[in-house]
This record gives sequence, structure tokens and C-alpha cells, in this order.
Amino acid sequence: MNIRKHWKRLLLTSTAIFWANCGGDSEDPIYVTSDPNNATSTNPTINPDDLDGIKTDTLYGIRPVYNADSGAVSSSDACESSSSSEAESSSSFDPSMPYRLASDPTVRCAWKHHVGATYDCLDARDHQYTVERIKKELAENQTLTLEQLDSLEDATKEVRDEIGEPLYGVRSYSCTHVDLGYSVFECSDGQTYPNGFYQDETYFLYTEEEYRAKYPEKFQTSSSSEPEPESSSSAPPPSPLCQKNDFATDTDLKEAFKKDMDALLDSTKKANGDSLSVQDSSCLANVHVSPSYSSVEILAKKQICDGDTIVNPRYQERLDKHKEFIRKQINNCLKDEN
Repeated sequence: MNIRKHWKRLLLTSTAIFWANCGGDSEDPIYVTSDPNNATSTNPTINPDDLDGIKTDTLYGIRPVYNADSGAVSSSDACESSSSSEAESSSSFDPSMPYRLASDPTVRCAWKHHVGATYDCLDARDHQYTVERIKKELAENQTLTLEQLDSLEDATKEVRDEIGEPLYGVRSYSCTHVDLGYSVFECSDGQTYPNGFYQDETYFLYTEEEYRAKYPEKFQTSSSSEPEPESSSSAPPPSPLCQKNDFATDTDLKEAFKKDMDALLDSTKKANGDSLSVQDSSCLANVHVSPSYSSVEILAKKQICDGDTIVNPRYQERLDKHKEFIRKQINNCLKDEN
């Protein structure tokens, strides 16, 4: 009888070690001592006498199989399938390529940045995009008041009277937007995909069509019963309804300014006749168009309100300011001290 008990103890110890190895990742390990009655786990206590009747409890979610004839103990299919599945999952995971394509989970991907980067400053390009967008809003306006159009037209300029000072403020030489290239996903299928994927919490990558199909609720409004806000298209048009178009360029302004300057100089010479001294004539010959006043970004020549077209007041204001600049130079030339 003692030999039988020692055999059971040895068998239980071997069995427990096997179960522990099979479920080695469990947070509740089994502790085995020389007394099998002290073997403990978070699962029900196992009585070694139960082995005679092939009665078993599960440890770590694995049911052992005991062969009374051979005394052999083996794992159940659950242990084998669990171990093989974990091994397969572990071997296929690559931390350097943590993403997977939802359309083909066997394809793993890594996010790459700064592809095709030139590191050029893009501030000027971005600013030009803004200028063109505002011009389009001014020319095609159907919703903004005239005051709002004037604010848009003035958005990028700061008119100053000082000679030679830029109309749009002091230029900054710092760059806020550098060309860092674009983002892509490089995948194990040898393909490179643009960074246009949607990603869920499981690191699967979806095209927009795939993502909408899987998560349609994310593209629904919060409540279909709530009234839709009044859209700008349904709002009554402002009165008067105005647009601004025929936008001036630097060349346009320089030509207009020169025309005004020549007319003012001719008028001055005719009015003074032979009274102009050599010094006066030399001074008048140096009267010049201001490069500052001719610098322009958003300035329409025409304003149309309810179908009536006039010279845009903002454009006329620029012409008038430059005329005053020319007159100031002429008056300085005709002063006695000159």
C-alpha cells in the first residue's frame, strides 16, 4: 500500500509539472510540495486518490488524460491546440510591422514618414492657395454682405503711407511649414500604400469603403430626429448682393500709377512753364512710382452689386493714395529751398 501511495505522489508531481508547463503564462501557478495534499491552486483541490477512478479537475483550463494501464499522463487536445495557436501567433507577429490589412490579414505593414521630403519652405505656396481661395469667394459670392467682402479683400494687406514700406506688413523670414514629404505604409506584400487608411483599435487598416462597411455607425449623425441647421444655400441672399472680380496684378498697378504720374507731371510743367529752374526740372525728372504701393495680392478692379458694375472702391482708394504720393514728390521739387 505504501508503494502505491509513493507511486501516486510521483505521478501527481509529474502531472502537475506538465500542467504548469502547458499553462505557463497563467497568473495563478500551481505549487507542488512533497505532500500532495498541500498542492494548491486557484482551482479546486485535487485529491490524488481520484486518479484511480480517472476523475480529474481542470488546471489552467486544461484537462489531463490519465491512462490507468500505462500510467501515462498526456494533455488534452485543448492544450495542444492552444500551444500551437500561440506559437503560430507569436511567430507571425513582427513588432516592426504592427499593422495588418483588413482585406488580407496575412499582409503586415509599417508606417513610414518623410518619404520624398525636400525640406523646402512651403509658406509661400500655402499663402498663394489662401489668396486664390479668397479671390474665388469674392468673385462667386452669393451669401456674404458687402462689408464681409471688403474684410476678405483686406485680409492680406496693410496699406501704409510710408514710402517704401511694404503694404502687407514687414516680411518674416522664418518658416512655419516645411516640406516633410508624405506618409505611406510599406507592407510585406512588397506594396507601398498611401497614408489614406482608417485604423481601428486592433491595428487593422481599412480603406474608407471598407471602414464604412464595417463601422457604419461612425458615419451616422448623432440623431436623425434633430432638425438640420439652416444651410447657407437656404438662407436669403444679402441685399445688395455683390461680387468683386477682375483682380489687379502688380503690373496692372504699376501701369496705372505711371499713367497717373505722367499726367500729373505734364500738368505741372504746363502750369509752371518757363518758371521752372534747371534744378526744378532735374528734381521732377526723379519723381517715381512707388514699388510699395504697386505690390498687390487681393484687389479687385470691379465691384458688381445687383447687376450694377462700378470701379471697386478699394481699387480706387489705392489709385488715389498713389496720386497723393506723386503730388507730394512734385510739391517738394517746387519748394524754394529745392
